[in-house]
Amino acid sequence: MPAELGVNFHSALPSGKRVALVTGSAQGLGLAVARAFLNCGYRVVLSDVNEESLIAAHLDLRQAHEVDVIAAAHADVTDDDSVSTLVGRVADWAGRLDVLVTNAGLIMRSPTEALDFAAWQSVIDVNLTGAVRCAKAAFPMLRDSSGSIINIGSVGSSLGMPQRAAYNSSKTAIIGLTRTLAAEWGPLGIRVNAIAPGFIDTSMMRSGFEKGLLNEDSIITRIPQRRLGASSEVAGAAVFLASPAASYINGACLPVDGGVTIDGTFF
Repeated sequence: MPAELGVNFHSALPSGKRVALVTGSAQGLGLAVARAFLNCGYRVVLSDVNEESLIAAHLDLRQAHEVDVIAAAHADVTDDDSVSTLVGRVADWAGRLDVLVTNAGLIMRSPTEALDFAAWQSVIDVNLTGAVRCAKAAFPMLRDSSGSIINIGSVGSSLGMPQRAAYNSSKTAIIGLTRTLAAEWGPLGIRVNAIAPGFIDTSMMRSGFEKGLLNEDSIITRIPQRRLGASSEVAGAAVFLASPAASYINGACLPVDGGVTIDGTFF
């Protein structure tokens, strides 16, 4: 498995901490992304709807970092006032925002013929509308800093995955949103890109294996690299896309999936 992210893409930046806001960062990929930005010298704001997990994540990260480089703010990305308050807290705490990572997400499995539309709406509200809501609220600060947005897509942005109509629809739409914002806000100095993680070894993925919803051996067989990805590998892609090394990348979707979406060996 890969080593933890250690490279600092921002070593040449002038003094003064850049600031990243990561939604859905109390656990899993979001927490790994937050940790990577901290390790690269950012000030980071954690945000999540699960307040208990958010507090635990905040305390965990404070074990390795100075108190003044990390903050946590409870927020619900489906609520306008909550997101507005979140962005206001970032402004009060840091005075700027350089990177927004829209990671908050839900997944719901159901045969489409039995789809519950309340559940469908919940997934769309978090995964898609939540990303738009956060981007809109953060726009003024990102424009001031010539900042960057990184939306989190999925292999479901490219593949038809049965019983995940809401999830796949939301993650496919995230790519369209990314391209639109990149074209619209690029002239204002804001870059907008997406990451499409594949099958990443997280607690959520492990839960799917344990419940028999996913078959680990079958999945690994279909991945050209023959292993699950690590959260740190997705986090490394986020740090790269936010960095000067990616300064001419705008409107792109970067797969971090071990090659599963290009695999043609089943022929």
